[in-house]
Amino acid sequence: MRMLGRLSWQSLALAIAALTVGCKFASPEMKNTGAGGGGGVGGGGAGGGGGAGGRVPPNIGGFPGKDAGSDAAVFPPLTDFPADPIIDSTAPANAPALFDGSTPRADGAPCITAPIAGTLMPRNWLRPVFALAPAAGENLFEIALSVPGFAHQLRIFTRNPSTALTADLWNRLRTSINDTTITVAMRALQTDAAGAVQLAPSARSESTFVVAPVDAPGKIVYWALADDMGTKVGSLKGFGIGEEGVRDVLVPSQVASRTSSETCVGCHTATPDGNGVGFSMGPTNYFGNIADIRTGSTGALPGYVNQSAMSMIRTLRGIPAYSKGHWSDGDRIVLLSDTGALNWVQIDGNARGTLARTGDANKATEPAFSHDGNNVVYVSGTSLIDGRLGNGPADLYWIPYANRVGGNATPLAGGADPAATEFYPSFSPDDALVAFTRIAGNGSSYSNPASEVFVAPFAGGAGGTAVRLAANDAAACQTTLASPGLTNDWPKWSPHATTANGKTYYWLTFSSKRIGTVNAQLYVTALVVDGAGKLTSYPAMYLWNQPAADGNHTPSWDDFTIPPIIID
Repeated sequence: MRMLGRLSWQSLALAIAALTVGCKFASPEMKNTGAGGGGGVGGGGAGGGGGAGGRVPPNIGGFPGKDAGSDAAVFPPLTDFPADPIIDSTAPANAPALFDGSTPRADGAPCITAPIAGTLMPRNWLRPVFALAPAAGENLFEIALSVPGFAHQLRIFTRNPSTALTADLWNRLRTSINDTTITVAMRALQTDAAGAVQLAPSARSESTFVVAPVDAPGKIVYWALADDMGTKVGSLKGFGIGEEGVRDVLVPSQVASRTSSETCVGCHTATPDGNGVGFSMGPTNYFGNIADIRTGSTGALPGYVNQSAMSMIRTLRGIPAYSKGHWSDGDRIVLLSDTGALNWVQIDGNARGTLARTGDANKATEPAFSHDGNNVVYVSGTSLIDGRLGNGPADLYWIPYANRVGGNATPLAGGADPAATEFYPSFSPDDALVAFTRIAGNGSSYSNPASEVFVAPFAGGAGGTAVRLAANDAAACQTTLASPGLTNDWPKWSPHATTANGKTYYWLTFSSKRIGTVNAQLYVTALVVDGAGKLTSYPAMYLWNQPAADGNHTPSWDDFTIPPIIID
């Protein structure tokens, strides 16, 4: 059994001291975007992964092993847990007897911070972390997993409050037990230096999780503010779901078309083929750019880029938007909002123009392009900074793409609440749903602690009732972590929805500052639509493979062409 470590106070202090360094949006609201330390749900993660421009991750927190993907590997079925307990190296050999031989207390149950009750994990998820916060300074913990039909519980004894399941057990569990509630029970006691019980075993806390019958597809590439390139700069890092590390994907010095003053890769979007990213580059002007991310051509301009089109893109700001419906020769389109118009540029040609937004007199920004290429959802507001929303009020609108023409602009029901500001829209892979960030009132859209993630139906532009996701909330027992207040932000969908057992499974990633420090970290959550069309959202899962001392923001999730990360 391997354990999750916790960042030292020295690391935390260094991380906080570095907050004012690095690439920043030219924004008066720019705050707290640097790295901060501290363990999150499950503590620290593995470091940056190997690969082009990357590094081999150190064994931070004791997480060696291979990725958990449901690939060609075949694992023996798991029909029961072992009868013998697992006693890790931190715990005394008589830990089971200390718990079994002492009269338990009626109170003092620990707070289970992971998994949050009701969590739905994809079948290819990272080895799950079982994390708790002791109620009264206890220092020895029992974790017990129960599966219906199993004769034995899996009992784990440890002094570490954040513990990951072994790779062998997880691989067998996730491929054998799907759509079944697994119960996690935890107790805590305290021993003195000699190993004698000073505080009897606590009452039990319980949580539950379910392993979905489907994988979460694709790879996540995110914006990282990190120290690992010798200076704190903004770069892109990435990983596949279930991989126990991260790798460098694109650092500023690799971008062939950058100027000497451009030292930060900013907001980015995958090109529909997964071979590249469109992004803005700063920290001065944040003009548009595009680069290949494949091994051997990282940072180069893709071969289809027209130089005239590139010259135009380099004068426009904004978060780029692409569509699989408009990504073939002669029709490779990018949308950029710049100063408030929806600009389209044919990347592999000389054509450009703007999309009509008849009926909307506000400025347009942050476009989302439907995967079928027929519709555009965007933010309608009045305050723009570097091609993105500054302050509210703002609402989501939609227009038809109509072969580069645009059309009537219509508020998207569910994303146009007059009492709220909505921004950062994103289409689900089947274009059925739109995820977005929302704050009450008209505050700043940039890294606002009050931000939360919502989802609304697109329904061909008719919209529908917005659903606040359960993933906004920490565990109920973490009473000091309440949302709004956790900076839940920037939702992005996995590249495919999967149907199984009459249900459609969606996966969504977003950033949040719930780990208790000023730096953002990445989380994943599930959304499931049943045969009757009912949408259910689930708690968030922390991606423990990410470096916890980095500020990790603005994720993009797609079929990125980056090599797998294998840690032996």
